[in-house]
Amino acid sequence: MLPRLHDVCLAVYHEVKNLRSMVSRAAMVTLAHLHAHLGRGMDAEAEGTAQTLLPKAGEASGFIREDMELALGYMVLNVTPSRSMNALINTGLRHRNAAVRKTTAQFLERLAEVMGASRVLSGKKNLTDRFIHSISCLALDSAQEVRTHARNTLAFLASHPDLIKMVDRFVPQRDQGTVRDIINKCQKNLRSK
Repeated sequence: MLPRLHDVCLAVYHEVKNLRSMVSRAAMVTLAHLHAHLGRGMDAEAEGTAQTLLPKAGEASGFIREDMELALGYMVLNVTPSRSMNALINTGLRHRNAAVRKTTAQFLERLAEVMGASRVLSGKKNLTDRFIHSISCLALDSAQEVRTHARNTLAFLASHPDLIKMVDRFVPQRDQGTVRDIINKCQKNLRSK
């Protein structure tokens, strides 16, 4: 299947958008299986997966959202972390729908947990800068549920000694003070536990 993987994925993406919910759900479960079993073989499909699945976060059906989250979860666990990070950010960071931004923040939080704070804050080009900038934008989002997931991610990263330094480097200057305040609250909460 690997030589024709892109063609297979294009067909599955098309069916994810099918108006019949059972067909759409089956396609999402298929994407979950592809990511679970092919692992990094699906690296090239991370962008297409995110572009197809993230808009489903705005669906009214809970079943559709559950299947979408299942497939995205397998993508985050099995694809190269920088690939899944870029796919999530490129599709969901500035999306008009708050549910899509919330799902983006939720899976960036999960990605941070999978990678670990030291790897996220390693300073590697196009990893640390994009992650910190994006999670800071989401932490200041207008929607409460988006902010919650992004701030949980900052709380997870708050134990790392380089977080403030990375915020100073990669977050726009107008937002640095607010993001530092959020991190300081997280660090106080960590010390009080």
